[in-house]
Amino acid sequence: MKKYKKAISVFIFVPVLLLAACGKQNTDKPATSETQYTKKMNTREKLVIAYTSAAADYPADQAMVEEAVQKIVREKLNIDLDFCVISENYSEKISSLMAGHQQLHVIFFEQNSMMEMHMKDQLVKLDDLLAQYGSGIINAVGNDVIDTCRIGGNLYGIPANRDYAVGWDGYILQKDILDKYGIKAEDIETIEDLEEVFAIIKMHEPEMEILDCGYWSFLNNQYFVDSVNDLPFGVLMNYGLDRKLSNVFETEEYMEALQRIYRWRQLGYIKRSWDSVKESTNQKINEGRLFAYACRGKPGIEQQEKRATGKDVVFVQFGENAVVGNPPAAMNWGITQNTVSAEKSMELLNLLYTDEDIMNLLCCGIEGIHYVKTDDGHITFPPGKNQNPFTNGAWRMPNQFITYVWEGSPLTLWDDIKKFNEETLHSYYYGFNFDPTPVSTEYIKLEQIYRRYQPILENGLVNPEEGLEQMNRELDANFIDEVIAEKQRQFDAFCDKREGF
Repeated sequence: MKKYKKAISVFIFVPVLLLAACGKQNTDKPATSETQYTKKMNTREKLVIAYTSAAADYPADQAMVEEAVQKIVREKLNIDLDFCVISENYSEKISSLMAGHQQLHVIFFEQNSMMEMHMKDQLVKLDDLLAQYGSGIINAVGNDVIDTCRIGGNLYGIPANRDYAVGWDGYILQKDILDKYGIKAEDIETIEDLEEVFAIIKMHEPEMEILDCGYWSFLNNQYFVDSVNDLPFGVLMNYGLDRKLSNVFETEEYMEALQRIYRWRQLGYIKRSWDSVKESTNQKINEGRLFAYACRGKPGIEQQEKRATGKDVVFVQFGENAVVGNPPAAMNWGITQNTVSAEKSMELLNLLYTDEDIMNLLCCGIEGIHYVKTDDGHITFPPGKNQNPFTNGAWRMPNQFITYVWEGSPLTLWDDIKKFNEETLHSYYYGFNFDPTPVSTEYIKLEQIYRRYQPILENGLVNPEEGLEQMNRELDANFIDEVIAEKQRQFDAFCDKREGF
């Protein structure tokens, strides 16, 4: 391999402090017991809920939903609720807000942010709170799923009720473009078939962007880079059926995937520059500027993406259906150490997991404005509308399983997804959370290195023959083998304790 001479660009996210939307910094002097008593008599507790949603880009719609949710919470819990809703760079902005001691109480965790906040001692242990105030959560989620969010035996997160199993290596394609050139989705059986389709569309639609992704990496719908609840420093290959952890960055599968993405960019299929402002794939599909995007599969995926894009789409998949890693712990909800009341925060979480009206507001919007009911029990778009700002992020909400089902999907959709979760192939990693504390210095350095290279390697911006070699040198020099060995030790201990394993 040639030496990689060109300097690797470092993309640094500069979080914006969302003081107005995300709570006021707590700089008040401690109150006397008399003023504390007076405050409790005359005011309600105020909590701030933080999560990420594209609905933040639709402020008028978001404001309507917030007002409706606030009214319910005020009536049922006597709590004033503020919202901190962020559309982009969520984890980076939340990290900055927490460092600034902003008032964030109930919070959504994205990917490995629960582990990072745990390492910074920013989270409240939930065991006792859940037992006392969270019976509705236990009934809705189940103790076996809740236990997947334990770190060192302690509970720090509550999984969102959503799809955990994934149809890996999938892509959403515009149906009208396929029809225009006589291409049938059922004939696209391999990734090589998809490449031929890309070539045809590129030839006939030279101005159209062929491929994008809704993730931060074009490889994020590949099982072997699904970091789930920790970064991919030691992964179980073969959809999690291997017992020995591998360094994914040294595998043939990872190199081949990088080479494919790099080739697609060289052929002009991928246009987006990662350091530019990221446009919504949904909007680009809706406007006819994009043909396809990488997407993970599940029951009802075509109907979901049709609602999000406003276009007829088809889904093709080349990987297996599997629960890889420990996905319940990847997207969950918890309480931060910044909270003014851990008890009230758990009461709020319990209400979110159990109140159908709140969940339908957060997942579907306002009836008559964002959706209407049909005679057969579905919901659909109001006349003249073909998109909804809330539905594509509904899976992040605490309990999507108590919401309405959109027209086009069977009324049994949520039962179908529960069955998909339960019956699909499960990784040995399921239920395991790596605690990097024993190797925290090395882990943090490795994270910095990977985050620097990931945007350019996994989005085809550099020749992997050169860029991957340089990243691996840096990872090796900063003790990736030692971190993987520590993870293997913890994983073996976890397996030894697992009943019947």
